[in-house]
Amino acid sequence: MKFSRIALAITSVLSYAATVVGSDDAQADQKPIQVDSDFQPTKEKPFNFRIEYIVKGKQVTATSEIIEVLNGDTIALQYQFLNNEEEDCSIIGVGGKLISPVTGELKANITANQIGPLEASNNQTVTFIQNVGVDVPPDTYLLVPAVYIVFQKKFMVLGARNQLIQVEDPKISFFNPKLILSELALGASLIGIIYIVYAMFGKKYLKGILPASRNSIPANEKSKSSAKSTSSSVDSEWLPQTHLKVAARKSRKIK
Repeated sequence: MKFSRIALAITSVLSYAATVVGSDDAQADQKPIQVDSDFQPTKEKPFNFRIEYIVKGKQVTATSEIIEVLNGDTIALQYQFLNNEEEDCSIIGVGGKLISPVTGELKANITANQIGPLEASNNQTVTFIQNVGVDVPPDTYLLVPAVYIVFQKKFMVLGARNQLIQVEDPKISFFNPKLILSELALGASLIGIIYIVYAMFGKKYLKGILPASRNSIPANEKSKSSAKSTSSSVDSEWLPQTHLKVAARKSRKIK
């Protein structure tokens, strides 16, 4: 009986010791929460999240200088998301819009894309990329990106800096295969239209206004006209008398 009590007491002491050691290890492994003491929440920015991005291939550092983009290209926005809040948040998507930098009028929406979800704990920076396809009329636009997160069990839309972009149409080379095929197709179509119009209207019209060709004169008329022209072209006064007599005899014999 005494032995069982002693064993029970030892077991209780060991379990308590293990619990204390485990809690100490957990506290040692847990990182201290860092809070930005300089941050002052406002109505526009109530939470301490920092979002920066660059346009890959066109920027090295985050800047608001205008960048040139060709129509039909896809630009990649590389984000750096820093969570300075005590609680974790989840990044679940990206989107945005293109507006007029002068009037603020909406010109085009950027297709919302789902990402992650990517977990961002306290004082953790998360990197991700948003691909934006450009297919708008050539002009100057203001790119307004948006990052979708879940924080404190609520869906939120966070903004980042705006970026000016100049959209231009790509220059088409004369030797571009697509352009050459288009030119050949257009040329063949024009030739076909011209031929059809000529066959239906032009041929009859030209036949009515052009003078008749010498080839259209009948053969008997040709022989008569050639004989007359031959006889009339020779002056008998210049021929010798012997030749005239021979010619007259031949004509009598033929008769």
